[in-house]
Amino acid sequence: MSRTGYRFLLTPRWIALALVAALTVPGCLFLAGWQFGRLHDAERQNSLVRDNAEAAPVPVGEISPVGSTVRSEDEYRAVIVTGRYDVEHQLYVRNRPRDGRQGFHVLTPVVTSAGPAALVDRGWIAAPVNGEPTPPETPTGTVTVTGYLRPSESPKPADDLPAAQVLRIDTAGIAAALPYPLYGGYLQLATQKPPVPIVANRYSPDPGELPGTSSELLHRSYGWQWYVFAMIGPIGFVLLARREAADLRADSARQERGQHV
Repeated sequence: MSRTGYRFLLTPRWIALALVAALTVPGCLFLAGWQFGRLHDAERQNSLVRDNAEAAPVPVGEISPVGSTVRSEDEYRAVIVTGRYDVEHQLYVRNRPRDGRQGFHVLTPVVTSAGPAALVDRGWIAAPVNGEPTPPETPTGTVTVTGYLRPSESPKPADDLPAAQVLRIDTAGIAAALPYPLYGGYLQLATQKPPVPIVANRYSPDPGELPGTSSELLHRSYGWQWYVFAMIGPIGFVLLARREAADLRADSARQERGQHV
């Protein structure tokens, strides 16, 4: 008797395929839920960042006093500091690539009349082929800087670095070598008065470098992809089973025709 219908589903091979197809569903649903959980975290973080960046600037010492650490809820808070740039203690932060080019971030303290200073990340300059980086133009006299408050970076020990170069914006470590105290964290430059002309392709403070919504789009797309993958297993199993059944029916029909010849 020919094997017809879907009795083949009871064979070990097809039972194994059915188990694999069934197990892909909860696995994919779990991964989808995980991605949408990350999406919600990204949405909350991006909303906090946007609210902080768009808020009216407050003096940096009000939310990040000397020797403090930047709270997570204050990251990217718009802050303001007035003083003078201390170019003598300016630093260059190494290994900061941009658009496929190696470069530095220029880190300059702004010393206030009250005594403490705020570290200001003024932006990016390209790494020279040879020699030391060329200092960007710096305002003289009193300057008012508005920026986004960032937490201190984790220290990374390094030997034999050139003078005035660091690997991390480690506020506490940098403060130990300065003749004045530092406010907590550092400022990512947004605006400064008086302004300084920007030289094309050499120096740019990139005031718009805030976390965007790209991570939200990625998490959302990945989440829906896992939902699609969850359907592929069962649907693929059904299509394979129907094709197998059709092939078996065709074989059975050929055998019957052969018996009548």
